[in-house]
Amino acid sequence: MIWGCGSTPPQRPTTPAAEAQPAPVFDRDWGERELSRVPAVVRLPEASAWHASASGSFTLLEHRATESRLALRVWLAPRLVRPEGCEADARLVRPSLPGGDAGGVVEARRIDAPAGFDVRLVVGVEPRPGGVHGYALAIGAGTSRCYVAAYETESSGERAAERVAERLAVVVSGVLETLRVPNAEGRVPPPPRVE
Repeated sequence: MIWGCGSTPPQRPTTPAAEAQPAPVFDRDWGERELSRVPAVVRLPEASAWHASASGSFTLLEHRATESRLALRVWLAPRLVRPEGCEADARLVRPSLPGGDAGGVVEARRIDAPAGFDVRLVVGVEPRPGGVHGYALAIGAGTSRCYVAAYETESSGERAAERVAERLAVVVSGVLETLRVPNAEGRVPPPPRVE
């Protein structure tokens, strides 16, 4: 059958099964990115779709298709710093870090990554006009170092909460719980040998 100019083909009826299928999650095409500015090695889903840029003293990775952002920073701190001190310092530099009001928290626990840091993770979900905002904030203290990773994502529509929950689960287990920060001593060349 040929359709003439200006006419449109009839719409195919949609089946309940087609409508029930959720939007695809981005849990595929994983790859590692080494961020020398942070410094960190981070595994990312759809690794080639993330774009890195500087945002003050943070490195910002953006995944536009999912309205996701991951802000990372590692910095020198007093020798016996604690996660609370690292968070206070981070919020001075970046007041927009999520989770400051403790509203919408769905999970709070310690994680073991990156190695060498005492890391506190807070995951939260908040309603927004027309959608849902989710975040995962990891703040850690190591010997003379602080670490912050702040992931945020947004979605709108009927399945917004489901999409945000899926992204948070993928990022917490696949990104934040596997992130590596090179040892500071490993970045300094050894002293010349004296013979």
